[in-house]
Amino acid sequence: MVRKISFLRPPYGDSFCMTYKSLHQLLRVASHLLDQAATEVRTVDLDPVDDNIQRIGRALIEVIEVQRQIFVEAPELQPKSLAGSARENEANRLFTQFTIEALALEDAGHTEAAREKYTQFIGLSPSYPHREIARAAIRRLS
Repeated sequence: MVRKISFLRPPYGDSFCMTYKSLHQLLRVASHLLDQAATEVRTVDLDPVDDNIQRIGRALIEVIEVQRQIFVEAPELQPKSLAGSARENEANRLFTQFTIEALALEDAGHTEAAREKYTQFIGLSPSYPHREIARAAIRRLS
């Protein structure tokens, strides 16, 4: 008997049941592959390199947001290296929220509004590294 392999879902027996853990594992693989893809874009010099890396970065942000939601529902799945204080978790959530909003504005051609969104974030964020990333985004958009 030949068993069909589905590329749409992992073969977990005849009855498939997605759990937080299995979804988390799939997203870990996806984020690793996206990271590798961004490296390869630069390696093969796929023009426009910066735009293509940014596109992959946006996809990675979305994956990370889903992972964050999984960690809220199943905190035991959060890697110990990611388990931060409540303040760090809030800073990460705020950064994700503002970045998604700024990228959507940028995609819609509203560059000035995207810069304002990053500027607003800088005024609210307690996180120096996140503020520096926002400053770099503002410079990129200027």
